[in-house]
Amino acid sequence: MVEPDATAAIMTALAGGVGLLALMTLGYGTVLCRLDDRPLLRRICLGLLFGAGGVAAMLQSVPVAPGVYLDVKAVPVALAAPFGGTLAAMLAAVIVASGRIAIGGTGMLPGVAGILLAGGIGLLLVWLTPAVEWRGARPLFLLAPVASLHTLSIFVLPWSMALPAFIHGGLPVALFTAAGVLMLGTMLARERRRVDTERVLRDAALSDPLTGLANRRAFFGAIDREVAGALRQHTPMSLLMLDIDHFKEVNDARGHDAGDAVLVALSRVLLRGVRQSDLVARFGGEEFAILLPCTPVEGAFLLAERLRCAVRDSGIEHDGTVLHVTVSIGVSSLTRNADRPDSLIKAADIALYRAKSDGRDRVCRDHALCPPEPVPAV
Repeated sequence: MVEPDATAAIMTALAGGVGLLALMTLGYGTVLCRLDDRPLLRRICLGLLFGAGGVAAMLQSVPVAPGVYLDVKAVPVALAAPFGGTLAAMLAAVIVASGRIAIGGTGMLPGVAGILLAGGIGLLLVWLTPAVEWRGARPLFLLAPVASLHTLSIFVLPWSMALPAFIHGGLPVALFTAAGVLMLGTMLARERRRVDTERVLRDAALSDPLTGLANRRAFFGAIDREVAGALRQHTPMSLLMLDIDHFKEVNDARGHDAGDAVLVALSRVLLRGVRQSDLVARFGGEEFAILLPCTPVEGAFLLAERLRCAVRDSGIEHDGTVLHVTVSIGVSSLTRNADRPDSLIKAADIALYRAKSDGRDRVCRDHALCPPEPVPAV
């Protein structure tokens, strides 16, 4: 049985557990930043993080009876769903519950029941609360007191053991669980807002504000990576450089609003026509670039023809009229003489210039990629 004068020691240990959980925010922000483009792996890592936090909290547990321990392991379990998702919450609950089972003792059953109850409360509130609300601290003021109810699971034990443990230990655990949810949840929410702000700024720096496509800076970063990967893995890679024919006439005759409408509509046509792994970028003005990983020149040429026809056949509505434009496209691919990003771009530019010179609304490939002319028999 817990003596009243042990309450101070219990509260000191619980405060240490809450402080230990605060370190989770460092790992939380790192996972969000590093795994932004891999959602499944991100959720798994967050589940592992919250589970590890719960196990770490058990290291600060206080024995109040033979086999009965009190701690704040429910805090990360309750917060796993709001800040990691359903998969993370389930994984965290399994990890922490497994840790409690490994410890064993008389309090194993109420401990596991409390873990599952805290995780279930977190999931229920996530399902009932709009996701946008969790960007702030308001839902935490509901989650905190409700999550602290997990301490009632101690009454799974016999009444003669459960009541004294709850009075002298359960109430401090409930108090520190509520405080831990508020403190750690606020820190996690702030960290998530910071990561979201950085993501917005990064996307703004790498995307074209009008079309939403990758901009020139993002394109050069991507082509450097793709060329290096293609050379290392000995896979083909191609590039399309595309230019709108007589675009200046559209701006002069219809105004820049019409020109913007053409650029936006063309961007949508290009995005619909390529694979998810391809990169469509606005290279500048009315010029676009399409990076085609794992694509030989023959496939790139066929894609360029399909895109040219799709643009030619599409109508762009603007101010009650339908505009039609055509494009010229230059095609280049990695070869022995074009094995660097700058040479690949130059080859596609030269092919684009030929397409313009030969009458526009056509596709030309780099001369180095053209099949040789047959030699006449003598």
